[in-house]
Amino acid sequence: MTTNAERLAQYKRRMKDAGFERLSVYVSGDLVRLIDSTRQPSECRGRVLERLLLGEAAKRPDYWTPEEKAVRQARKGIIRPRKA
Repeated sequence: MTTNAERLAQYKRRMKDAGFERLSVYVSGDLVRLIDSTRQPSECRGRVLERLLLGEAAKRPDYWTPEEKAVRQARKGIIRPRKA
């Protein structure tokens, strides 16, 4: 089983491989309030900022691998039929 720290490290690699870069910035309280007020469900502030500046946010790599998704769904009792 993968620990959360290991999974996050893998996700960071997938993000970098997909052309994303991590930024660490200080912004004004006004910008934070704007970002928070226009945030959509499951969006992080970086994604909102990207959407506001570019008009849309780029598709991110999936956080969970297909194998991890299958295990999580099985644990929750969610079994989806396979496509033929």
